Amino acid sequence: MIRGFTLILLFWILGESLHFLSGIPISGNVLGMLLLFGWLMIRQQVSPELERSSQLLIAQLSLLLLPGGVGLFFLGDRMQGQWLPVLAAIVIGTLLSMLFCVWLMKRLSHKVDTPKEAG
Repeated sequence: MIRGFTLILLFWILGESLHFLSGIPISGNVLGMLLLFGWLMIRQQVSPELERSSQLLIAQLSLLLLPGGVGLFFLGDRMQGQWLPVLAAIVIGTLLSMLFCVWLMKRLSHKVDTPKEAG
């Protein structure tokens, strides 16, 4: 499992380095995730260590997202008058994410051919 976490950290560091050195306006976290995705697409397989480590992180995802939500609670004064744009961004972002996931799932999933009945 240490190998899986090391691999995730390595790609995170690569993404942060790429962001820092190139000035690309994309977060280093996202760049690292894209690099990891590209590497996995080239390899065409996920190692058991990486799978176990990522499942462990996914199980704790709510803990990783909780501080951001709590931070919004304490920004009430600054956020006054900004709730409509924030709400619109959340709703539109969620809908676009869902649509993209459905499109991607349809595109990447293999169609299973059902045998035709003899008639």
